[in-house]
Amino acid sequence: MTKNPSLEKIVEAISALMAEMESQAFADERFAELSMRQTLYLNTILRLEHPNFSDLARELGVTKPSVTAIVGTLIRKGYVEKVQDGEDRRAYHILPTRKAEEFNKVHAATHKRLADFLAAQLNPGEVDQLVGLLDKVLQGVKH
Repeated sequence: MTKNPSLEKIVEAISALMAEMESQAFADERFAELSMRQTLYLNTILRLEHPNFSDLARELGVTKPSVTAIVGTLIRKGYVEKVQDGEDRRAYHILPTRKAEEFNKVHAATHKRLADFLAAQLNPGEVDQLVGLLDKVLQGVKH
């Protein structure tokens, strides 16, 4: 239970704002076919830059069969491709396609809009303070 009930309400409101902005990104017909789970996988693939299936499973805390299933769907939808490792012929890397890069641009623009909205509500000193506090919170997240 949260010690400060107003913090819970703030988190709820920010979550709702983020969900609204994210849904606008998914309103783009090119990417409407992605589920939230597929988006999570795609964002992780883009962030890890050419992971193999084991890397992705470890990063997401899921099994390799789960990764295989979702990556298979992303391949069929044209977001990623599977490329055999040049040194270890048994391993495959997951590479984003141009379609994934386009999605990433739209998704990043959504995050920028949210950051710009938040910054517009604060003065520069408050923005710095918010960034510092949120960074401190994120230090507690294991990644």
